[in-house]
Amino acid sequence: MNEHREIGKYISILQRLNNVYYANQLSSYQIGCGQQFFLLQIFRNPGTNLQELASFGYYDKATSTRAVKKLEEEGYVQTEMAREDKRVRRIYTTEKAAAVVEKTWECMGDWADIILEGFTKEERDAAEQMFIRMASNAHNYIVEQKGKD
Repeated sequence: MNEHREIGKYISILQRLNNVYYANQLSSYQIGCGQQFFLLQIFRNPGTNLQELASFGYYDKATSTRAVKKLEEEGYVQTEMAREDKRVRRIYTTEKAAAVVEKTWECMGDWADIILEGFTKEERDAAEQMFIRMASNAHNYIVEQKGKD
């Protein structure tokens, strides 16, 4: 079982290199390597709130709040108080965000091609499914451990 104990090391390396790639590709938009995730989620889910946004990527609400604040400062999103509950802020992308969203989608495809270079279609599909399972396993473990506190 312990023969794969360094897999976390390679996942970490991949994540750091992913961050460098996105930071370089999106630097002209004044957006950090982490904010593109939030921007895409808001674009895909207009009117989402901070709690929903946080849960999409298993972030805490404070991280989502900081990301939205930065995106708002750059003019990529706007927030509105929800009609049904004034404590809830609904988040929407602005017209200015369209170019960043387009560039981010382009980068996502390019990055996938970079990291999956030399993989067959079947290997690419299998790798994606394995990462989805690993993320699910990690999430389930963390949720289970929270209940034991």
